[in-house]
Amino acid sequence: MAENQAGEKSEEATPKRKQEARKRGTVARSTELNGAVVLLAVAMALPSAASMLSQGMLTSLRAGVSRAPIEFSYASLARNAWAIASPCFQAFGLLAAVAMLAGIVVNLAQVGFAFSPEVLKPNLAKLNPMEGAKRLFSVRGAMEGGKAMAKCVFFGLIAYSAIHAHWADLGSLGILPVKQAAALVGGIMQTIIMRVAIAWLCLAALDYFFQRKQVDKQLRMTKDELKREMKEQEGSPEIRQAQFKRRRELMKRRPLDAVKNADVVITNPTHYAIAIQYKRNEMHSPMVVAKGMDYLAFKIRDIAKENRIPIIPNPPLARALYKKCEVGDFIPRDMFGAVAEVLAYVYQTLKKVKS
Repeated sequence: MAENQAGEKSEEATPKRKQEARKRGTVARSTELNGAVVLLAVAMALPSAASMLSQGMLTSLRAGVSRAPIEFSYASLARNAWAIASPCFQAFGLLAAVAMLAGIVVNLAQVGFAFSPEVLKPNLAKLNPMEGAKRLFSVRGAMEGGKAMAKCVFFGLIAYSAIHAHWADLGSLGILPVKQAAALVGGIMQTIIMRVAIAWLCLAALDYFFQRKQVDKQLRMTKDELKREMKEQEGSPEIRQAQFKRRRELMKRRPLDAVKNADVVITNPTHYAIAIQYKRNEMHSPMVVAKGMDYLAFKIRDIAKENRIPIIPNPPLARALYKKCEVGDFIPRDMFGAVAEVLAYVYQTLKKVKS
């Protein structure tokens, strides 16, 4: 039973583990969100592009008639083809630029700027057809295939409803002037694209939430992994330097002011008081931000009561922390388990009170 608990990934990933996973390219990213945002941006730019395209086609027609080559040679035909096609390039260039900009923005919004050299390294395993077949016929592959089919059906229904609503107008296209007919078809196409883009964006938001949950689950750690990482980081120069810097910052301020930012105060219950702070995304382990004995311990408890900071009596732990830790020190690994239990109890109690 103890082995199962030790091997169970029950702990949230530390900042160090998340940073290492980011270097490997393991980040929460939804390709559905990319496609939805790009399609929505293109749909919004479509009227401007259509106006530019119509003007370009008119210019192209005039150029084709006025600049018709007299001699039929390859060079003259190429010049004439370029004169006809070039006015239309602005419309396609606008759509391409909007799609590219939207893709870059949505990628940066999801993962930021993450350069992962390890992903670019050649990996022969990716060329193995057996591995590719396993991925194709895996549960994840089946889910992706089902999701693609569901999207096709859903988006098809959206397109059908838009066309069905304008069915009578489409029947009269043959008697409408060319400009009005083009405007009618363009308006229906824009309606379809906008509705599909908005529906896709809603689905993509759910997919992004699901991807974040999957990555968080993948990066979760066992208790043994957490202990090993803490042991490795305790002796690193970076941690010692950060600890020294934090201690100097605490010493510059009034010692008792740091109590206001503590998460819990562990007491003796009267002779000793140690204020503990833990920022999950910034600290690899809890930190002692204030400690005191007798009168100073009374002041720490008094400030904690004023700021509604939980006070937990634990005489053995309070005495041990007072002797082994200075203000600004991280909790030693041999005492981390006991402090973690106190913090877990405090967080659970606060959650029950809020609910």
